[in-house]
Amino acid sequence: MITVKPLKPRLRNRVKPTLARQTRRVTAVLMALGSCFWLPAALGWSATGHQLTCEVAESQLTDSVKARIQVLMQALPDAQREDVFEGKALAFADLCTWADQVRPLKQYRSVASWHYVNVARDASTVNYDKCVTGCLLTAIETHIGLLQQAELSSWSRLQSLMFLSHWIGDLHQPLHVSFFEDLGGNRTQVTGYDDCANLHGVWDFCLVATTGKSRSDLLVELLALPGADGFDQGTALSWAQESMDLVTHPRVQYCRKSESGCEPWSTQRYALSPDYQAINWPVAKLRLAQAGYRLAGLMNTLMAAP
Repeated sequence: MITVKPLKPRLRNRVKPTLARQTRRVTAVLMALGSCFWLPAALGWSATGHQLTCEVAESQLTDSVKARIQVLMQALPDAQREDVFEGKALAFADLCTWADQVRPLKQYRSVASWHYVNVARDASTVNYDKCVTGCLLTAIETHIGLLQQAELSSWSRLQSLMFLSHWIGDLHQPLHVSFFEDLGGNRTQVTGYDDCANLHGVWDFCLVATTGKSRSDLLVELLALPGADGFDQGTALSWAQESMDLVTHPRVQYCRKSESGCEPWSTQRYALSPDYQAINWPVAKLRLAQAGYRLAGLMNTLMAAP
């Protein structure tokens, strides 16, 4: 497991109000557009998708774990409460979006590569080959380890909880477990959705947004999925392999399997099938639910009383 020095309990420098507003504007633009066009730091699911992951998880937590998390959430420094959440109290659903919201801040840039795991085009199983600077798999290992260290400050443990909550969501978004060559579909230009110009964006944002449903309605759907509460907990590596198997399935129109690997679906911009939403939204919905239930399993284990 990679070990990292716990992050300091406060920002290194208090962000000036004007800079705080600029940071919020930049973050808002990234959240809106990052899924639609190539960016070096692509987002995983939309904000709505990540919030749904946390809300599904919250519904499955034990009362004692909920109480411990609520106490831990009070450790959010005033600087971040102002700069990231505009002075509002941290809500449970914010746990899963925080890691994207702080990406423009300098002290978090070193973990930019932790939002995904890429493999070579000829790989059929997930591996650590491209994890030299860290990836989703090592990120999950790291923050599980940090959460188990009771001697850490509340702020350090809260950051680990927020990172872990986000990583589990990212791991279940299939395009976050894909090929290094095209940056996980960020360079795969497609048509078929007005608001998303590449395949990564389609899965990050458009599959959720195109349902036209409110977050509360989507949550009801996720909690009503047959057998949802019986999802196998498994391991992070097995969940990553699930995403890899999904993203290389023909329904995703990402690549075509051959003896030499999974070749690009097209070398040029191409149109997704007219029934793409109908075929793939059920897959995305299942992954959102799985992420939430599995996150709850981790939280109930890691946050239980010693």
